[in-house]
Amino acid sequence: MPGLARYRANAGAKASWNGYRGHGAGIVRHRRLIEGLTRLQHGLCGYCETDLREEDREVEHVIPRSHVPTLALAAGNVIACCRGGSSNHPAVQGDEARSSRPGASCGSAKGSNAAIDPRRLPDLPSVTRVRPDGRLEANKAACAEVEQPVNAVEKTIDILGLNIERLQRDRRRHLRNLEEETEVLGHDPAMIEEWAREYLLPRDGRLEKYFTTSRSFFGNLAERILEEAPRDWI
Repeated sequence: MPGLARYRANAGAKASWNGYRGHGAGIVRHRRLIEGLTRLQHGLCGYCETDLREEDREVEHVIPRSHVPTLALAAGNVIACCRGGSSNHPAVQGDEARSSRPGASCGSAKGSNAAIDPRRLPDLPSVTRVRPDGRLEANKAACAEVEQPVNAVEKTIDILGLNIERLQRDRRRHLRNLEEETEVLGHDPAMIEEWAREYLLPRDGRLEKYFTTSRSFFGNLAERILEEAPRDWI
C-alpha cells in the first residue's frame, strides 16, 4: 500500500498507526487504505467472507499492534474485515480495547489474540471447508497435504468466532440457495459448471460472498475451475 510507505517516509521516527489515521489528511489516508484492501479482497471480509459495506468495515491488523508494534504500519499486516456483527464500536481503538462478546466475529472477536493470516494459506487445496450445517472446519486431508497444522486452523476459526450462529445460519441459507438452483438447472453438467463459475470467479472485480461455502458445495468441480490459469486473483 503506497500510502503507508509514504506516511512512514514522511513521519520518520514519529510514525504511528494513530498518527497515520488521525484527523485531517489521516482520514483520507485511512479511507484510501480500506478501499484499496477491499478491492484486493474482491469485496469480501478477509475472515468471514461476507460482503464489505462502507458503513461496516475496518482495517484489521492480523498480528495485533500490541504484539508487534513495529508491524502496525506494515502493508503485509493489514486486511479489510467487517466489524464482526456490530457497527457500534469506536472506529479508533487499540487491540486491547476489543474484547470477545457473544455474537462477535472477525476482528471484533479476535481482539489481541493471534490468528493465521488468511493470505498465508495455500490457494489449493483449501485447508477449510463448510459442512452441510454451515459449520466451518479444518479440512484435515488438505492440511496434511500442505503440512498446515490442523490445530492452528481450528484455533483460528475459534479465535475469529467464525462458527457463531449468525455465520452458520448465513452459510446454511447460502447452501440451500445453491441446492435449489441446482434443482432448477436439472443437474445438467455444462450448465452447472457455467453457474459454478459465477460463484467462484470474480466478476467486475468482486466475488460472491461466502466463497468457501460455494467452494465446498461444488467440491471437485470448484477445485478444477480454481486450478485454471490465471490464478493470481486467489
